[in-house]
Amino acid sequence: MIFYGSYRINWGVYRPFISAWVFSSNEKWVKFSFLADTGADETFLHHRSIDILNIDTSHLNVKTDVGGVGGSGVPYFQWETRLKIISTKGISKLFAGKVNVFLDPHASRVPILGRDVLDSFVVIFDREKDQIILMEQPDSYKIIMD
Repeated sequence: MIFYGSYRINWGVYRPFISAWVFSSNEKWVKFSFLADTGADETFLHHRSIDILNIDTSHLNVKTDVGGVGGSGVPYFQWETRLKIISTKGISKLFAGKVNVFLDPHASRVPILGRDVLDSFVVIFDREKDQIILMEQPDSYKIIMD
C-alpha cells in the first residue's frame, strides 16, 4: 500500500505534510495536515485540536516530559483516539491508541506526525518531485546503483 504527502510552504519554508484523519469525541472523522517529522518520537496534535475534536479536558493527566529543538517542559496530555491515512485508491491504514495534545498554544502551530506512525512505513522524502511516500508491504522499491 502506498500513501502520498507533499511539500507545502509553512511559515516561509517548504515542509513535508501528510493528510490524516483523527476520530473526534463526537464520533466524526476530522482531516488534519500533519508535518511529517522523523525527529519526533511521537505524534502530537496542536492546541487548537482540543476544540476541533471536542476533547474533554476536565480530567487531564498533564505531562511535561516532552523535549526537542524548542526546549523541554512543554505541557501536554495523552488522548485515546484513532487516526487513519487514506491512499489514493481509497484504502485506509488505521492506527488506534494514544495521541499527544499540546496544552500550550505556542508549542506547535501544526500537528506533528511522529515516528510512532511513520515507522510503520518505508518513508521517502523527494523534494524535487514534491512527494512524501509512505509505503508498506506488499509494495516495495529498489534502488539501482550505476
